[in-house]
Amino acid sequence: MPKLAAHRFTWSRRAPASTTEEWFETLSFLGPMRVMVTQNVGSTSAQIQAHGLTSKEAEKLKDSYGGRISEATWLTATNPPQRAPIRVRGKFSVVSTPEERDAAQKLGKAPALWIPAGLAFGTGEHATTAMCLRHVADIAGEFSGGKWDFLDLGTGSAILAMAAKVLGAAHVLGTDFDALALRTAKENVANNRLKGIQLKRSDVLKWSPDRTWEVVAANLFSGVLIEAAPVIAAAVAPGGHLLLSGVLREQEEEVLRAFGKQGIRVERVTRKGKWISAHARKPSSAKR
Repeated sequence: MPKLAAHRFTWSRRAPASTTEEWFETLSFLGPMRVMVTQNVGSTSAQIQAHGLTSKEAEKLKDSYGGRISEATWLTATNPPQRAPIRVRGKFSVVSTPEERDAAQKLGKAPALWIPAGLAFGTGEHATTAMCLRHVADIAGEFSGGKWDFLDLGTGSAILAMAAKVLGAAHVLGTDFDALALRTAKENVANNRLKGIQLKRSDVLKWSPDRTWEVVAANLFSGVLIEAAPVIAAAVAPGGHLLLSGVLREQEEEVLRAFGKQGIRVERVTRKGKWISAHARKPSSAKR
């Protein structure tokens, strides 16, 4: 079968932060999962993005609202894809077949993680995971080759853990209470031939960290995040990063308040559909 090539595009522009809800409404014809808004805390402006666009859709948005267009996904494979690949900040991609992964490696493109399309969760398509993947990609660039360790609470398919590893994390630990999720996570890590990722079963509500990590991701239900806020915050190293996701927009204030009480400072909030994800930091002066 001949090689296939598929392209998708992202349209983006900045807008006053006060207009973000209007933008969700304006772009609602694209569907709730293709529109994303990112705002730095305290900023008066926000980044409006529409993802997974055809060339025609992207050009129409630019003609109507200005902004800019960038190529968002690419695909070269010997077998047809089972879902469109997800390209994250140009640093890595998530694909649905081993052929796509191997093709990316042979072509010298950014690393590709293979997550089977048949999985019911953790393929990178859900808003909570997609936002976290982008946060991890952004954070990884700050270390510039330096040592950093990554903790993934509620690892699911291990997609965040694997992303951290290909982005340079030295040691990665993924935990989940669901035994089936852990089995799937281990299969995915093995399929992607990745080393240095530890996976274990753990209940965050009964867990007590014995160390800290430079980057902690907690993609969990809001109620769990609120109850476990003290222990999750304790796992973040002074000056370290905390990624919170799995939060519905109407629960945003309550969840962020819980972590604020633990001395965690929210720096950026991203909204996609009915979900939000936050990138926060622990002050460097925080005590262990």
